[in-house]
Amino acid sequence: MTNKLKRLTVLLMACVMLFSITACPADDLGSPEISTNETDESLQEEVARLAGDPRLPDVEVTKKIRWLSWYAIDETGASTEMFKAKYGVPEPDKGDNVFEYWTVGYENRYVELAKRIQSGDSPDIFQFEDRNFPYSIYANLFQSIDGVIDIDAPEWADTREAIRLFEWGGKNYCAVAELVPSYFLWYRKSVVEEAGLEDPYALYKSGKWDWNKFLEMAESFSDPANDKYVVSGWEPDDSFLCTTGIGLITLENGQLKNNMYDVKIERAMELVAILSTRNYRYPHHELNDWSQNPGEFRSGNILFWDNGQWFYSELLKNYRDRDGWDDDEICLVPYPRDPNSDKYYQKMKQDAYMFVAGSKNQEGFVAWTQCVILTIKEPAVREAAREKRKRDDGWTDAQLDILEETVRDLFPVFDFKNGIGEDVGGMSAYELPVQMVTKYVLVHGESYTQMREENRAVIDARIVELNASVQ
Repeated sequence: MTNKLKRLTVLLMACVMLFSITACPADDLGSPEISTNETDESLQEEVARLAGDPRLPDVEVTKKIRWLSWYAIDETGASTEMFKAKYGVPEPDKGDNVFEYWTVGYENRYVELAKRIQSGDSPDIFQFEDRNFPYSIYANLFQSIDGVIDIDAPEWADTREAIRLFEWGGKNYCAVAELVPSYFLWYRKSVVEEAGLEDPYALYKSGKWDWNKFLEMAESFSDPANDKYVVSGWEPDDSFLCTTGIGLITLENGQLKNNMYDVKIERAMELVAILSTRNYRYPHHELNDWSQNPGEFRSGNILFWDNGQWFYSELLKNYRDRDGWDDDEICLVPYPRDPNSDKYYQKMKQDAYMFVAGSKNQEGFVAWTQCVILTIKEPAVREAAREKRKRDDGWTDAQLDILEETVRDLFPVFDFKNGIGEDVGGMSAYELPVQMVTKYVLVHGESYTQMREENRAVIDARIVELNASVQ
């Protein structure tokens, strides 16, 4: 058996064992629900104007792009409309879509990806997730983009540094098109005002939004006896760690580094411990059978909700419409600054598409990736896409301004703690070693020092294994 097949088999077996214990059954493969958003004429006009842009590769795309995911790409979005304007619809006899959709349950996505690659029936693109990097490269799930995408071209200038931070074995794999905070703290304006608290975003704008201000607000708002909690969501530990400027595990000079003993991490974990010991976090496991309860945010019993942009598009805007809230009721703010730092460091999400191992559609991958980066960089297209987002997803100008502002002003931090293999660093169960180091502190109030010592050996062993593979 080749090394490639051995690695894929190891990954597949580890994932199967893990998910059989911790996850719900995966969805059957099939076609996901395609977006029913209406096409936008102004957006189509802008992308049509750019269809002859020389930065779009002059290739012929004859096959639909195979996309394996738990969601479908919006076929009325800016990148897809540009693709259609330049390249047409591949294989029109199979439908009007650019993509051939293979849907899979979120928890089973890497298992299915490995199966497809092993069978010789690879998808072409796959969403990039730092929670599976660099192990996914170690397992030979993706191809390098070197010689495929020209990241030295001007349109990649804003994200080139981030792309190169994800080098593995001296090769580039992640065509990062855009950086956005992984998580925000969502809050309701009226809840903050009624509690007599300062507006967090105003504090952020004035440079005063730090851990100390957060804890002051937490102390004032917290009232567990009356079901009032400060923060809900699954990942506040991760986000607070990254506000120090480093992650639990970083990638430096092509090698993974364990930072669990760094004093910055230790200080951040003291803050995480406070969330538990003072009952500031919403107790998912005690009150809601390990489920989140956004209804408590809706009712004003939770001050902050830790989540990404999807939380607004998929849920909060529905509350706004149903309850008749004002447009400025739902607010968002980055995580507060470490008071020992003069910069707002933030855990960042990297929007990128990975080139899957075994793909037979390099032309489609290159064309799609260039459409993505150009629709982000071209001001007129970006503005048209912004208006479409307001129409389709209910975002306000103020909210979108904050998103754009944070991309400009925040300092990105990347944490590779969940990317060292599903059996050690995966996010599917709190009992996994990397998860225990922080989640047991957040959820159960355990000692960080104790959790670190109990799990250090297995984490270090995996880091040594991965580093040795590229030396």
